[in-house]
Amino acid sequence: MESIRVGTVGVIIGRFQPFHKGHVWLIFEALKKFEKVIILIGSSNIDDKSNPWSLDLRRKMISEFIFREGIENGIIRTEDVIDVPDDNKWLEITLKKIGKKSFTVIGDNEWVNGIFEKANYKAWRPGYYNREKFQGIKIRELFANKKEWRDRVPKYLVSLVEKN
Repeated sequence: MESIRVGTVGVIIGRFQPFHKGHVWLIFEALKKFEKVIILIGSSNIDDKSNPWSLDLRRKMISEFIFREGIENGIIRTEDVIDVPDDNKWLEITLKKIGKKSFTVIGDNEWVNGIFEKANYKAWRPGYYNREKFQGIKIRELFANKKEWRDRVPKYLVSLVEKN
């Protein structure tokens, strides 16, 4: 049965460190509920152990995913968002990147959702897809320890993830 759309524009904010099958699931769930989706790549100015893939590489992963899955018509654009220590300033920066007055933020990050909801924006929490397996921190640990991680990202992205 076709899902009823809850709005016109959904916004997904993630670090995509790396882009994995949980992100794939989230984007497809968003496209069932929203006519269009904006993807924001967070922590674009951070390069550390928790953020080992560069902004450029994460952009390439997402672009390749969008192209390979043929969902270009559903994605308005992909933008990057820097981290700043002040939640209100971060919201201001992020709203400029979104560029829409009416949207719903999508995801289960309670810090992000809380910032938007406090500012009277809607948040939709779809839940997680197999969180035990598809969680960025776990994939980064496997990658760093040279253990098997490749089944956790789309096959066509493995070579990009390995470029780290």
